[in-house]
Amino acid sequence: MITEVLKNLAYLYYPKNICPWTQKELYLETVEYKRLKSLIEYFDSDDNQKIRNNIRREFDKDSVLKNFEDFSRLDCQDRCYNFFLNVFEGGEMYMINLYMSFLIPYYAIHVSILKGRMIFSQSKIDEMERENLDTRKLKDLVLEIENIVEKKLLYSKFPEELLNHKFEDISFQDSYLGEFKMFNAFFNNQSVPKDENKE
Repeated sequence: MITEVLKNLAYLYYPKNICPWTQKELYLETVEYKRLKSLIEYFDSDDNQKIRNNIRREFDKDSVLKNFEDFSRLDCQDRCYNFFLNVFEGGEMYMINLYMSFLIPYYAIHVSILKGRMIFSQSKIDEMERENLDTRKLKDLVLEIENIVEKKLLYSKFPEELLNHKFEDISFQDSYLGEFKMFNAFFNNQSVPKDENKE
């Protein structure tokens, strides 16, 4: 049921059976693309910067989450706000990415291990981890983010089992028909990140 609802919502913003690579001029003239472009421009305006500031403000109340960085790329036609936070745990550097769609009130969170040693030495990573006085583990921080996003910002978690669901008949920017996934339709054109914090 939810799959069909999400597919029908995606069809509002992406024209069916027109490839943005091979039929670019036709694609850019469609009602669906113009609708999507207009919405992205609306959320990329100075007035709507207040929305992102308000989201950040919800995290400012937490000693660790206040370090969330806004990495939203609406100028690249992303369909979401993207916030990230670096966390040190167990001698590793992790990045928590929060994606909040503005096409639908859904969010996704992904945790990945960063190759921190390329940026910091192992001794520096260990030092930064020791200096962190917050005793919460990575999983606890993710749960706290979910709690804030769902209870304060009224977003729902995007069903994880649908993130990789492919559309056969729509696409956008640099993907061909048949390669476009639910994550791409509602968030951005990155490949769906794998949550490396899952056991």
